[in-house]
Amino acid sequence: MPERLLNDCALPGTHHTRAGGVEACYVWHAQARTVHGQLTFRPDAEGLPGYVHGGALSAVADEAMGLACWCEGFCAPGAQVNTTFLHPVRVGDRGVIQATLGEVQGRKLLCQAEILVGDVLVARTTGVFVSIPLDDPAPFAEWPGVTRFR
Repeated sequence: MPERLLNDCALPGTHHTRAGGVEACYVWHAQARTVHGQLTFRPDAEGLPGYVHGGALSAVADEAMGLACWCEGFCAPGAQVNTTFLHPVRVGDRGVIQATLGEVQGRKLLCQAEILVGDVLVARTTGVFVSIPLDDPAPFAEWPGVTRFR
C-alpha cells in the first residue's frame, strides 16, 4: 500500500517549468491532501505577444499533479493531460495552482488541477498518471519522503 506524506512540506519544482517560463513554489498540505503552488509567469512563457502560452499552463499543471501523486505515495509519470483554457493569462501575472489525486484504479491515477489568477479560474486540467516502480531513488534524494521508495 502506498505511503502518503503525513506532514506539510515544501516540494521541488523542476527545471522543465522554469525553462518554460513559469516559476513555481509548491507546498503539500497533508490534511487537505492537496498540492498548492504560487506561480509567476515570466516573459519566456509568452505565446501570443503579451500572453502566456497554453503549453506553459499545461506543463505546470502536469508538474503539480505529478507532485500530488508523489505525496500520495506514487512515482507516476503523466500518460495523458487535458487542459481546458478558460481565460487568457498575461505575461507577468501571478497565480496559484491546486492539484489533487482523485482516484486510484490499480496503477492508473486520476488527477485534477486548477490555475487561478486573482479570483479568475484560468485553466482546469485533468490527468491520467501511471504508477511505476522507483528502481533508483538517488535522483530524488532531495524530495520529501523519498525513503518510502527504498
